[in-house]
Amino acid sequence: MADQAPTAAQQAAAPNIHVLTQYVRDLSFENPHAPESLVAGWGAPETGVQITLQHKQVQDDTFDVTLHLRVEAKKKDEDKKVFIIDLVYGALVNLRNIPKEHQAPAVMVEVPKLLFPFAREIVASTTARGGYPPLYLAPISFEVLYMSEVQRLRQQQAQAGTAG
Repeated sequence: MADQAPTAAQQAAAPNIHVLTQYVRDLSFENPHAPESLVAGWGAPETGVQITLQHKQVQDDTFDVTLHLRVEAKKKDEDKKVFIIDLVYGALVNLRNIPKEHQAPAVMVEVPKLLFPFAREIVASTTARGGYPPLYLAPISFEVLYMSEVQRLRQQQAQAGTAG
């Protein structure tokens, strides 16, 4: 029996994440020691990245998901900031045919996976426009972040149960 393409009805009933729009909510770039930091001798900076995910339900199956990236680069062996990037990148998504019990992982894992390449490109472009080589952030395991958050919430609930 040959594989058959799914019918339109099957495709319509399949679970999917429909991205309605993507947007930059906030973007700031600080270059506090330019042009000094741009001249030879500063070397490659030490870079730290903080990631925060937020989401809120705006309608039945529509969610606003934001990825907040804060990138701080500092001169090695000193506390001088080379540059700071704050980016809040978001999307309005519609979860189609995804059961309620699977919506949290879809919103906190799958949507950030869709957003990250765009946010990564904005960071790279911004650092290049600031006079530095483009900074391409390493891939992020949103599954690990999600599982860590689930575990943290379970521990918090367990502590609240023993305290109350």
